Amino acid sequence: MEKSAIYHISEHSYAYPVNNDTLIVRLKTKKNDVDKIVIHYKNLYDHSSNSKKAVMSKVLSARYCDLFEASLHIQERRFKYCFQIFSKGENIFFTSEGFMKAPADEDFFYYPCINEDDIFHLPKWAQGEVIYQVFVDRFFRSDRAPDYPDLRSWNMLPEKEMLNCGGFRGLVRKDTYYGGDLAGVTEKLDYISNLGAKVLYLNPIFAAESYHKYDVTDYFRIDSRFGTLHDLKELVEEAHARGMKVVLDGVFNHCSYANELFQDVVRNQEKSKYKDWFHIRSFPVNEERKDYDSFGNVAPSMPRLNTSNQEVIDYVIDLTTYWTKTLNLDGWRFDVADEVSHELWVQLRRSLKKISPEIILIGEVWNNASRWLQGNEMDTVTNYKFRKALLKFMQKHRNANIFWEALSSNNMLYKSPVYNYLINLVGSHDTTRCRTLLGSAELHVLAMVVTLSFQGMPLIYYGDELAIEGGFDPDNRRPMQWNEISNPWAKIIGQITRFRSESEILKKGSLVPFDSGNPEVISFTREYEGKRIHLVANFGDSNARVVIPGGVNEIILGQAEDHDSGTLEVGFRKFALISS
Repeated sequence: MEKSAIYHISEHSYAYPVNNDTLIVRLKTKKNDVDKIVIHYKNLYDHSSNSKKAVMSKVLSARYCDLFEASLHIQERRFKYCFQIFSKGENIFFTSEGFMKAPADEDFFYYPCINEDDIFHLPKWAQGEVIYQVFVDRFFRSDRAPDYPDLRSWNMLPEKEMLNCGGFRGLVRKDTYYGGDLAGVTEKLDYISNLGAKVLYLNPIFAAESYHKYDVTDYFRIDSRFGTLHDLKELVEEAHARGMKVVLDGVFNHCSYANELFQDVVRNQEKSKYKDWFHIRSFPVNEERKDYDSFGNVAPSMPRLNTSNQEVIDYVIDLTTYWTKTLNLDGWRFDVADEVSHELWVQLRRSLKKISPEIILIGEVWNNASRWLQGNEMDTVTNYKFRKALLKFMQKHRNANIFWEALSSNNMLYKSPVYNYLINLVGSHDTTRCRTLLGSAELHVLAMVVTLSFQGMPLIYYGDELAIEGGFDPDNRRPMQWNEISNPWAKIIGQITRFRSESEILKKGSLVPFDSGNPEVISFTREYEGKRIHLVANFGDSNARVVIPGGVNEIILGQAEDHDSGTLEVGFRKFALISS
């Protein structure tokens, strides 16, 4: 037994409550090193020799480690426990004091008491739902759109140019507008709803200098290029009328140099009442000197807010509270969430959940997001780790085992109730389009199929449902290609998106991979309330014959030949969604 690989702490993702009397407990071990684990547990104040026992299940397996899990129930909601580990004829207890042959009660791990605020309450309506992301300027232009003389033709590609920005030389967005507006999004709500999306996520819509609006000049005003407050209210109301939810983009890590808050610092320097709202290194402050922190510390046009300052925290709470109440919002996506102070998120969550306990809070975090998913900050995050693992599988190793190991390693970081909320995506406004990266519409469709069948909340970046192309920013922000909505790829992706929107199994079910016998095939089972759906996605260049666990009842979507009751042959670069 490799004792140095055994790990547990009685907090975070290793010991957490899911209700008032149930504690989920996890233990990590070396991969394939343990035969069985029995957890012994009882009420913290039970000093008898009697303990309850539960056999732990192996729930995840990564490249180097396994994760075991058990659910403990004690009505008094106070726990003490230890692990009895069996490995290769060895039998030993693992306790808070280390390894022992016969531990006493005082050696056990303690979870002293489940308090209400220990329980991670997630918005029930959001579980597993499809998100549709809209970049307003590039989506649709209505007849009510403001008339500007500098609009680019809808069928032209975005401009790009080389500029020297704060010492960082590279592709920098040029402010090219196409004229998409909020009323245009409202006009296309039926399209989004009919696609099967439950959540409409809008990139920033507040007053800003650039077309992307991530450099806010006024947090309390809608950008005039997109329309008016009336237009935004109408959009939210019409979305709600279709049973859809609306999420806005909150950019609170930084603002625009032209924002009045920062301009007050420029005018009044050390005498400005806002000087501590930013990270000023020295005075006098100006854009040329760059004596202040900014977005990435490479974009002086976007000074970084001091989100540890209580006045800034109060300001952000005030503005998000105002918009949440004014618009009856259903959620926020927070830009660069991992660079904002944790104190701001804790206070902001508390304030917004008082307004609406079911509001969803989404953090943009590209890497390990466990610190933001302890239940007091975000509800979920953008799961770029999923995208990375899927693209690596498709572009490089074509080994399903490596794909599953990468995702298991990522999931080990999070509490299992979060799995059906992680926002899985193949692309966004910050990435090259999936179709372009893969160089194949067929492979793009398979990537979308896996994403839309997976555990979590799949995000569709506008146009990805059409398999449109787009290179590095700003080419990935091409205008929506409305003439392509009936292309063959759109029909397939639309079918599976609509199916998911009606399937409780795909939205709420567990996920278990199964071995297809072919490393180029991704295959897994989704199960909910005793019902199962299987996905087989063949990324290879030849047909794959796969045995389906539990047999084949019906081929729901895709293309496959049923050789007998339990075996399917799936064509190369094809998929099959199956019930059993």
